[in-house]
Formats: sequence, structure tokens, C-alpha cells
Amino acid sequence: MGYLYLFCVAMMFSFGGTCVKLISPYFGPGYITFFRFAVGVLWLLVLKLVLRQHFQKNMIATLKLVGSWILIGAVAKWMAYLTENYALSHGPSYGNIVTQPAQTIFLTLSSVLLFKEKLSPHKIACIILCMCGVLCISWNGRSLSAFFQDNVLLTVLFIFSGMCAGCHVLAQKMIADRMDIIDSNLAIFAVSGVLSSVPLIPSAASGALVGLHPALSCILAILAFGFITGIGFYLNAKAIPLVPFYMVPIIQSTMAVFAITWGVLFFHEKITAYIVGGTAMFIVGLIGLQMKTRR
Repeated sequence: MGYLYLFCVAMMFSFGGTCVKLISPYFGPGYITFFRFAVGVLWLLVLKLVLRQHFQKNMIATLKLVGSWILIGAVAKWMAYLTENYALSHGPSYGNIVTQPAQTIFLTLSSVLLFKEKLSPHKIACIILCMCGVLCISWNGRSLSAFFQDNVLLTVLFIFSGMCAGCHVLAQKMIADRMDIIDSNLAIFAVSGVLSSVPLIPSAASGALVGLHPALSCILAILAFGFITGIGFYLNAKAIPLVPFYMVPIIQSTMAVFAITWGVLFFHEKITAYIVGGTAMFIVGLIGLQMKTRR
């Protein structure tokens, strides 16, 4: 079941770019980010009802104990989604495939700095391979002038998003032993939703949403994006104890293949040899990092 959960998570998150492309004609990145958290919280509450699961009895005391980590995780996830949604709105629907290697590299380096783990030559080589893959995807065979004008900003945003996502993972790790899976995600996403709503208040108050009539595809994408966020993270947390840890990012990296496929099928985006080669490079790099961890 653990492998099935991870495969479902990879499939679900591969539709992230598709959802953004359907929502972005009507709402900006800030609103997309807020909707993702708000609807994600609603789906998690629905899940608690379905499972007939109550909040843990010592919830208030627990929140006081891990409140700082919840805030860190919430801020990190807010910034991760905001930058990712902006880049997806202005770039290809599969652009966020580079966030996974960025997150993995960040967590690897964090483990060296925070937990004093050794950074072997093998890990360094795998990190370099991941970085070369990301650069290859970003470059995509363009001239240097076109690369620096069009692609650099989006690539930096995706990389920054991956780093922030890594901070969120670290925060989750710190509270995993003290809170239930659903409750911890609810707490973090609820705070993230509040934070993401604050910058939207002036525009909403000035009537930015008045007269807006989103298409049915946009509404369905908002609901799907929230489902992916809330239920996706729940399934991911359920899967981690059931499979070897090194298999988690390996299976998650298949998201890149699905995301590219949806870009071709739904938006007729052009896939070049640079995209395919770069994707293969960072997937091999990710697998190399995790297989070395297994040993």
C-alpha cells in the first residue's frame, strides 16, 4: 500500500501545473495560493469526518509546544506555493518538475549542516548531476540572451520554491512525533491560508473580484488543487512508514514524467531533447542520492 500511496501522490501532484493554467486566466498567483490552502483545509476536515477522527485531546498544549515549528512550516509552504504558482502562471505547466531536485538537494545539504551527516564524493556527484539537469531544462537550447531574459527568473523561483518546500519538510519532521498526520497538516495549512490571505485584502476590498465569472474548468481546478494539497500530503505521510525511506523521493520523481505528459496533451507544449535529457539527469541524480543513503 505504501508504494501505491506514493504513486498516487506523484500522479496527483503532476496535475499542479495543469490546475494553475486553468485558474490563472481568472486569478493571480496570490489568489491561487490562498485557494490551494483554503480548499486543502476543507478537504482535510472532510477526511476527518469520513474517518470519524476527533482532534487530539491535548491539542492546545501541543500547539503551544510546537507552535514555532508550525509557524516556520506555514511561512515556508506559503512562500513555496506563491513562487511556484507565479512561475507556473508565466511559464510551462511542467516547470515545477525542478522543485523536487531543488528540495532534495536542500534537504541533503541541511542534513550535513544541521545533523552533521557526511557529504561523500558520491553525493556531491549526484547533486551536480541534479543541478546540470535543472540547468538543461531551463536552458532548453535557447541562446544565452534569451535564456537570461526569459528563463532565469522562473528557474530561480522554482528552485526557491523547492528550498522552501524543504523547510516545510523539516518543520513537519520536528512535529511528527507530537501531532497526528491530519492535525499537523491542518494546523500548518490553516496558518498558511491566513498568511496568504493578508496581501489579498486590499485588492479584494477595492473590488478586484467584482464581476469576475470563472469558467467551470477554473472552479473544478480550484477544488482539485485543494484536494491534491490536502489529501496528497496525507497520503504521502501515510506512505513514509510503509516503505524504505530512500524510495520516497524516487517514486515522487516520476511526477516529472506525468507533468510533461499533461503539458503535451492538454496545452500542446513543445517538449525538446533538452527537457527530456535534463529530466533524466536529475531523476538519475535523485536515485543516486537515495540509493547511496540505503547503503
